[in-house]
Amino acid sequence: MNLYNKVLFLSFLQLGTIFVFGIYQIQSLYLTQKRAFDQKNVMQAEVIQKRFEEKQQSLQKTAHILINSQEVITGILSHDTDMLYNWSKLFLSSTSEKIHFMDLDGTIISRGEAEFNFGDDTSQRFYVRQALQNDTFLGIDFVDGEECLIYAKRVKQYGQRPIGVISLAIVIDNAFLNTLVQDTSMTMTYTSTHQTLSTSIEPFLPQALSSSLHVTFQTGGAKDANFSISPSSEEELYALKEARNTFLIGISLALLILMLALHFTLLKHLKEHKALSLVLIDFYEDRLSIHDLMRAIKHTLHQHTTPEIKKIAEALFNMSEKIAHTQTALEHSSTTDQLTALANRRKVEEYLEQKIEESKRGAFFSIIMIDIDHFKNINDTYGHAIGDHVLIHTARLMSASIRESDMLGRWGGEEFLLILPNTPLDGALRIAEHIRATLHQHTFEHYPEFLSMSLGVATHQPNDTSKTILKRADNALYKAKNGGRNQVQHES
Repeated sequence: MNLYNKVLFLSFLQLGTIFVFGIYQIQSLYLTQKRAFDQKNVMQAEVIQKRFEEKQQSLQKTAHILINSQEVITGILSHDTDMLYNWSKLFLSSTSEKIHFMDLDGTIISRGEAEFNFGDDTSQRFYVRQALQNDTFLGIDFVDGEECLIYAKRVKQYGQRPIGVISLAIVIDNAFLNTLVQDTSMTMTYTSTHQTLSTSIEPFLPQALSSSLHVTFQTGGAKDANFSISPSSEEELYALKEARNTFLIGISLALLILMLALHFTLLKHLKEHKALSLVLIDFYEDRLSIHDLMRAIKHTLHQHTTPEIKKIAEALFNMSEKIAHTQTALEHSSTTDQLTALANRRKVEEYLEQKIEESKRGAFFSIIMIDIDHFKNINDTYGHAIGDHVLIHTARLMSASIRESDMLGRWGGEEFLLILPNTPLDGALRIAEHIRATLHQHTFEHYPEFLSMSLGVATHQPNDTSKTILKRADNALYKAKNGGRNQVQHES
């Protein structure tokens, strides 16, 4: 075999090896993206599941408010249509919601959504019979010819004698499904023997990509009712597959051309392929981060390279950029409270453990446990939307009152935890009092009352663990609450 054939054969062998290795790397990147895609879908499915459960809980909560009202009980006993209608209007927030009051015979006394439509017989409706026989019904049935999510409950006078039934329903339509999947990339489908609804205008994705909501409900006239969730599209994965195919085509063409090229052209191509493959190897073996990989590929793009190599580098750069964005989003999501944009409990606990370790080398710190007073009353009186508004603006006010070195996070519900590095007790008490006074003097845009909070301060002591210092802060918080709230207390 002459030198030319030897060079051609060796070039083909080496480039073929790089080709196979490159495909392996691309496949590894694809699988990483696929796992991220699946994880995102799982997280979004959990959000939708939670929203559906909140819809059910909202129906149950409203029903219990109404059946515990003496005026409603009197209205049912006296068939006072106007009074029951006026009560219903207080709880109807959209045209897709229904509130019906019925007597023990199943005759409708009042419709909250239709003032002058009453007196018809619903005794044969499955949900009415179930409520009369079993006290409650939670499920899907027809209400006025529309499939609805229903909660029906028997109304009792003095908690003993049945006097009628109240039912609350939400019409199952595209608008209802859209509220569940809002701000997600998921598609929701509802199927029954009577209709099929979907939030997507595109053809349904394969059944293998769908999953049902984990809910238990009864069904009346709407047989085989089922809610399912599926990804709206796999555009990111399709793009990655396309880039992989582009990589394959580009390398194949390069091999064909290089086999017909001169000896020095072969050597040049081998050198460029080797440089790019070494970058991929370093990334695969964790010697390069994803951002280092992007910089290395970008550097390759700025070199005087052949079109084939440049095309490969562009595909790798685009894919690396997508992976970096996905990693950043996942890292941010895993450490941030979605409502207040503060650090979540996991992030705060990690930071607290870090401060505990630093204290072993002589550092010190204080913590403040913060709780909004009577927050449950805000939710019960003004609704969860106003409660969320108060939490968001409280978080902003506190964030504006602390230093850049401090760590403020949402501990749970209406509780927050503030970690103050290099801060003694007197400094922590001043900061706590400043936060309390600032919040108490603040006027909220959508909440008409002044807000107060209780704060418990604890300072690090030798041999402290995260549990012991948190326990002291919690004890101080309870001391503040038991002392009348709207105050700062500390425990040594």
